[in-house]
Amino acid sequence: MVDVEQQPELSDDPVSAFTTAEELTATQTFPSRRAALEAERSRPRKRERIVVKPTRAARSTAAVRPARAERPARPVRTAVARDRRERRRLGVHAVVMLALAAFFGTAALPAYATSGEGSTVGAARTALAVQTLTGGGVTQVVARDGLNIQEAPQALDSTTNPTVSPTVQALAVQLMGAVASGRLVGSTPNHLGEIADLAEGRAVQSCGIDYRVLQAISVALDNFNQVGVSDINRRCTGQIEGAGTDSAHYADGGGHAVDFFLLNGSPLTGGDAKSVELIRILDPLVPDGTGLGQVGCRSSMDLTNFKPFDDTCNHLHIDFLKSDGPALRYG
Repeated sequence: MVDVEQQPELSDDPVSAFTTAEELTATQTFPSRRAALEAERSRPRKRERIVVKPTRAARSTAAVRPARAERPARPVRTAVARDRRERRRLGVHAVVMLALAAFFGTAALPAYATSGEGSTVGAARTALAVQTLTGGGVTQVVARDGLNIQEAPQALDSTTNPTVSPTVQALAVQLMGAVASGRLVGSTPNHLGEIADLAEGRAVQSCGIDYRVLQAISVALDNFNQVGVSDINRRCTGQIEGAGTDSAHYADGGGHAVDFFLLNGSPLTGGDAKSVELIRILDPLVPDGTGLGQVGCRSSMDLTNFKPFDDTCNHLHIDFLKSDGPALRYG
């Protein structure tokens, strides 16, 4: 609403009232309406300006917006809370990485040089096992209980048994995971296919592996980023070398020995620093009477369970053909 100031009443001047041309025109009579209109149009116009002054009500101080209530201060994040959050984030990342590793496991297989039927078949079995593992066909997790294994020692010997025990298969699955990630590599001919058979739960005649050989490879993987194995069961690949059919690689079904040729990318001689390191790690774990090659390739060592003998200086040979115990002492 706009208030307009009220103007005071105006009164006619008695002297000039009805004597001006405007007043006379307003009171004059005309013979017709048209004449009245013509007279109205000819009368001079007088412009008047009306000034409207709006009045504004004073603002009330009560209309001022009330101040916002202060928000309560957030609690200070403690170091424990941050640590929990960080562990949760790392856990999620670990799950994602494991899923990706499983999905791309087959593509991550190292490329091996192959020559001859045995090597080609071994590589094919290795690839098949990795595909089975990454596809969810085998999900066992190995329990390292050393000499306290619940199965009979005879059941662990896949070199002669027609079936593969759950303990052997579980450890073979673990080793094939190392193959998929490139940490466990083979040579020519490729013996990793023998591990692949066990991971699939298949006992292949003349291609079995002593459980202690699998354990020795696992210990090596626990202590080195990359492990290279050049020889396990020579019956499986048709090899007759060195000691011939008396070799622990060939005798009693074969697969009772393992030759390491590579550790962390360095070739082994049986007397180099990495060979000596692995010997010292395995000596307290292996059963008494375990064979150890390359005695002439290194300086004298004080050993407890290994029984050294001569062998060529281009690998590290370990065999369990005459060992006293059915398993390594580690857990």
